[in-house]
Amino acid sequence: MTTELWEYRPGAHHAADLTLVGYEVEGTDGPLGRVERDTGDHLVVDAGAWVPGVRVPVPVGLVARIDHLELVVHLDCPRARVRAAPPPTAVEVRGGRPEGG
Repeated sequence: MTTELWEYRPGAHHAADLTLVGYEVEGTDGPLGRVERDTGDHLVVDAGAWVPGVRVPVPVGLVARIDHLELVVHLDCPRARVRAAPPPTAVEVRGGRPEGG
């Protein structure tokens, strides 16, 4: 994955003092789950409603826009792309970047 995948796109970043924990996450093909943790470079999403018992890391570079009124993070990709991501335990973040990324 490229470095840009772990950084917000221009215009998609949220205010630094806000957390996205509790926001719903929507792929281009429907709901993915709810943000459980916001690390700054990726969101840990509980995809339990879609894939029971699964938590997936969503690089912030996939965020197309954030709706703070509806509390929804909109991604620019389908859920299957996110589901193919490594599990959170496989993503090691060092210095703001995943190892090897």
